[in-house]
Amino acid sequence: MNRRIRRAFVLAFVSALAIAIGGAGQEPILTFSLDNANLSIPQGGTAVAILRIENGSVYQGDDIEPILAIEGIEVSPEPETIEALPPFDSGTVVLRLSADEGLPLGIASHVIEVLYAYCIGDLCFQFAEEIPLTLTVTPPSEIPVEIPEVLPVESAYPFWIRLGALGFGFAFLAAAIVLRRMASVRWPLYAVLCLFVLGGLAYGVVLNQHEQAQGIGAVLCTSCVGIEEAQHGEPEWTPAGIAALETIDEEIELLVFYAVWCHACPYAEAMVEAAASHNSRIGFRFVDVDVEPELAEASGVVRTGRTVVPAILRVDTGKILFGAEGLEARLIDLLGGDS
Repeated sequence: MNRRIRRAFVLAFVSALAIAIGGAGQEPILTFSLDNANLSIPQGGTAVAILRIENGSVYQGDDIEPILAIEGIEVSPEPETIEALPPFDSGTVVLRLSADEGLPLGIASHVIEVLYAYCIGDLCFQFAEEIPLTLTVTPPSEIPVEIPEVLPVESAYPFWIRLGALGFGFAFLAAAIVLRRMASVRWPLYAVLCLFVLGGLAYGVVLNQHEQAQGIGAVLCTSCVGIEEAQHGEPEWTPAGIAALETIDEEIELLVFYAVWCHACPYAEAMVEAAASHNSRIGFRFVDVDVEPELAEASGVVRTGRTVVPAILRVDTGKILFGAEGLEARLIDLLGGDS
């Protein structure tokens, strides 16, 4: 087996491992807990619930918004949305609850719903998590409520683990660049990189910390094979793509599903808009999945409880595209143009 074949084999193996890890990332990445999940609140009074958020993944959590909808309970002031929670980081939201004077006495179970999103490459996912809350309504009290001190969350991932995972990734990437020209060490280098990837995964499994292993392995794989978040240029059609669009001779309607928290959606929207400008038979409508969730679910954009955007639906056939990677060719295929 010559050096080129060995190298291709190793790259294929590491790439497959990275893709497998990325696929597992299409699951919730944040964990939530309440400091006081059994809360007492007097009629006409206030109480405070502290929501703690932990990001144990290599992906950034975006637009984290807690929602509490209980009749007779008002959250004031409205909790601020956490716009971004970096990988292996944590956050805290203080919820100040006010009860109506006529709120019935007793104990009831409720949930705090938390919406958030994250992106992997050119696909973005939105999740809704429910956090149990037991609320006990008591008679009026003249004792003012005190907001407890919000202490920083101690991450479940030790500092040396978080720093080490990133450090290993950058160190191996630098080593690969330096040693790349030394043909005699290419095979050992890739073998070492694979051993470190597998070692990171095995370390987490042994300690029963699979998510930690996934995070370390993903960082290492991303560094050693150069897999990066998808980047897109200007949303312009090539001459060949425009010629294919001009061959379409039937009326076609597209629904373009997007969200404000989706990083790749503006590119997909612009590509569809440009396609329509080159052929008047192509019609389209932009659909905000947060404004029209029922339509998104009925169209297959919401799958197993998660919302996936950008998504482009051809109404007459029901065929749908997800993501923005290689979008020109996939749109031509969706529209039935001659490429």
